Amino acid sequence: MEQGSPVLMKALLAAIFVLIALMALIALYPGLQQLPLTDQEFTISGNLVSRDTGPGTIYVLAIPLNDSRKLREIETEARPYASQHVAAYTTLIAPGPYRIQVTEPGDYVIYAWKDTNGDGGIDHEDYREPTGWYRTDDYLMPTSVNVAPGRDVAGIDLALIAPTPYPDEELSVSRGSGGGTLKTIKGYPVLHLRGTDEERAYAQGYLVGPQIRDWVEYVLIEFYARSPSLYENDLLPFIRDNFSANDPYIPVADAMIRGMRDSGTSMRIGVLDRDVTREDILAINALYCLAHLRDSIGDRATGERNSIMCSNAVAWGNLTQNDELAGGVIHGKNMDGENDLRKVTVNALLIVATEPEEGSGKMRVVGIDWPGFYGTYNAMNEEGLILVTHSVGYGPNFSAANLLEYSTLYMETLQHCRTIPEAEAYWMSRDMTRTGGWNTAVSMPYKTDPNGTPSVTFESDSYGMAVRRPGVVPPTGIPAILTTNDFYVYTAGGGTEAEAAANGDPAPILPTHYRYRAMNDTLNRFMNEGRSIGTGEMIEILQAASNTTEYRGITEYSYIGYPDTMSFAVAREDLDGKILDASFAEYTAFSFEEVFQ
Repeated sequence: MEQGSPVLMKALLAAIFVLIALMALIALYPGLQQLPLTDQEFTISGNLVSRDTGPGTIYVLAIPLNDSRKLREIETEARPYASQHVAAYTTLIAPGPYRIQVTEPGDYVIYAWKDTNGDGGIDHEDYREPTGWYRTDDYLMPTSVNVAPGRDVAGIDLALIAPTPYPDEELSVSRGSGGGTLKTIKGYPVLHLRGTDEERAYAQGYLVGPQIRDWVEYVLIEFYARSPSLYENDLLPFIRDNFSANDPYIPVADAMIRGMRDSGTSMRIGVLDRDVTREDILAINALYCLAHLRDSIGDRATGERNSIMCSNAVAWGNLTQNDELAGGVIHGKNMDGENDLRKVTVNALLIVATEPEEGSGKMRVVGIDWPGFYGTYNAMNEEGLILVTHSVGYGPNFSAANLLEYSTLYMETLQHCRTIPEAEAYWMSRDMTRTGGWNTAVSMPYKTDPNGTPSVTFESDSYGMAVRRPGVVPPTGIPAILTTNDFYVYTAGGGTEAEAAANGDPAPILPTHYRYRAMNDTLNRFMNEGRSIGTGEMIEILQAASNTTEYRGITEYSYIGYPDTMSFAVAREDLDGKILDASFAEYTAFSFEEVFQ
């Protein structure tokens, strides 16, 4: 034994040396922990930066391009780095150089986040965990990296970003005879604005300035425009040249900018290297027109188009004769498709209570909206009139110079009109050009006119409109109407596909109208079961639209309006529970009046 000791000692020392060297190598390249070295390795490397200085493990994932469309689903997994859709990953204990080794050549998306709570998952609630991905200077969505045999790819740099959440404390500001308050009610941020258009806009800029700035950069530019140069050189000039109907709102946009500056908001838009301006506020309020314009130009990197889809169902009368509704109107709406990867459209969801100045003759309005909007896309006024939005895939009249976006038209309508006939007359009287193809589901209280029609759909575009009434297309013979993203009675002014037949009959509900058919099938099932429609049934109808085979995981929030009782309920994508479709999340009920208190 004593003679063999020096040999054993040398072997032991050699083993220790190898172990130390291996540990040092793993510390330098953490990804080696997850992927054994092989003869077929391809390396992706770069530098990761982050303004967040707190503790937490940084995960960097390589996702095959074909699986990158599943990123929203990957994020819901308890351990996203272990997902079957992830080819390889590495970890860092602090920002700096990273290196990932993949075993197959191909195209990969590089995505990263900082796990600040140590649970191995991604926590998007209030932007608690910053995220980032590889992108180029002129294409801001995830950009693929090509890994070819015999070639390592370097310089794939990442930046982790966390937008600004709403503050926990209540904030207030006065402006002239008006002003505003930002508070939290039942877990939702509520912005109560008072006074003239300019006074309300100033208060909004003052109270939610950081969220407006983030909305411009991370939703309007990053998610919708996707290209800073396209935004600056194509989209904003279109706003300047074609939206003369915006002229009355230029002072409103200017007041919002003043409010942001006076509150000390950082105005800088990093990807544009300039401050937020009036034109960005006007662009926010022309959101879907810009989406149409972007699609008409084409996504310069991928050819992809924006996917904007919404679903709507309304019932009343003998369908809602139950203890809850007593025959009143119930109006359900899914907001689908505005799902940015940073979750700004979820975290920045805002209940806006608009109270015009006394003596103006304008009515109060409650909208479910986002920061920076002086208009609204889903709202109810104090008479119970509801307007909610559904894009149709037709672009506007791009040669028109007097365009006005629907969000602004909705706010005007709700401030001035009490009934559906008044709203229709107002739309026909406005001397301006509406933007692209649009379905507006309109409802009013059943008690307003029990012998009338409490819900219709305005089918419209830049060239005209038609009012679709219940029973023209299924569901027929019952007091209910459904709306998604197709015209059924209006012939689009552009003369394109899927219009009403030449003899004036309604267009058919096609097999590809998945969400419409899913809602109609669910409604028919309730009738066959002898069930009346209450909140539970309306939620099931909205869930059916959210969960079709073709469309799922895209409902960022759902809204249910009760115009007869002047109340509403909201659900949003559940970032804690990892529920992508808001219609399956928890609904929170509000009365119209409580958001003004």
